[in-house]
Amino acid sequence: MKQLILVSLLAITLAACASQSPQTYTWNPAPGPYTVAHLDELKIYDPAQERDIPMQVSYPSAGPAAPEGFPVVVFSHGAFCYPEQYRNVTDHWVSHGYAVIFLDHPDSPNLGKINPKVLFTLLPMRAAEISFAADSVTTIQEQLPGLAGTLDGERLAVSGHSFGGMMSEIIMGAPIVSRKGELQDFSDERFMAAVILSGVGPAPLIDKSELTEDAFDSIRGPLFASGGTLDTGNVGTPVEYPWEWRMSPYSLTKPGDKFALELQNSDHYLGGLICRTDRGGEDDYEGLEIVSTLNTAFLDAYVKGDSAALEFLNTADVPAITDGRAVLKRK
Repeated sequence: MKQLILVSLLAITLAACASQSPQTYTWNPAPGPYTVAHLDELKIYDPAQERDIPMQVSYPSAGPAAPEGFPVVVFSHGAFCYPEQYRNVTDHWVSHGYAVIFLDHPDSPNLGKINPKVLFTLLPMRAAEISFAADSVTTIQEQLPGLAGTLDGERLAVSGHSFGGMMSEIIMGAPIVSRKGELQDFSDERFMAAVILSGVGPAPLIDKSELTEDAFDSIRGPLFASGGTLDTGNVGTPVEYPWEWRMSPYSLTKPGDKFALELQNSDHYLGGLICRTDRGGEDDYEGLEIVSTLNTAFLDAYVKGDSAALEFLNTADVPAITDGRAVLKRK
């Protein structure tokens, strides 16, 4: 009888300790437990657009079981950028249990050259491709060999760099004012959150349409924006915007689940580690590590619903962790 009582007391004590010791989330730039695989070329026919949509997919091919499936991030590349050149960032996400669908938009160098002057006329087509990727999660999954689980099309995030960052802003609710003064809404409420790398602020676009300051009031949902102090911007006009303009997806949106990562001495390309290898300054592996680690925490918090990741985002002393290289703002 005494032995039974002691065993019971031990069980109660262990249960109490477990309830008082919630799982913690710490700064961890190391890859996660999943092996990363890439499908370099995939085309899926979209009957609405009457054409094949080219894309690439990065996904977990081996690792722990994922009973709930892997959340999906749809990624929109920068203007005239190579989608595969963003794997330096996105492979970190995949190693932590995400699948990433990259659109090869019509301006991708993989598809040949186009006239730069038509770039912003492609905006509706780019938006349609992002939404079509969300439509196609089940079809895409069937094309992935060795997938260690299933893709979860109900847990979606959108991400992009530069022009692709602008597309993420639009998908999350920012309308465009057309040359005729009409509001064009390309938002897609299926996307739970956005990760924006070097996005854009208010600006007139080449085709005479406009992304206004008021448009940012309409952006919904959690959002993580990042940019560097060497990251000035333009939209193909003579106007050169200061680096703070890149942080507009944070500074101009309404408070609530918004984060901004500001990197000292970082350029638009992380030194050539994203978009194109022939752009930017010296390879910025430290900046890459900071960006990848923090936006993975953001995805874990708002797509996977990890409360420990959310606590980390809201309390981490990022300047101390990064030796003053980065600041994480929150609102």
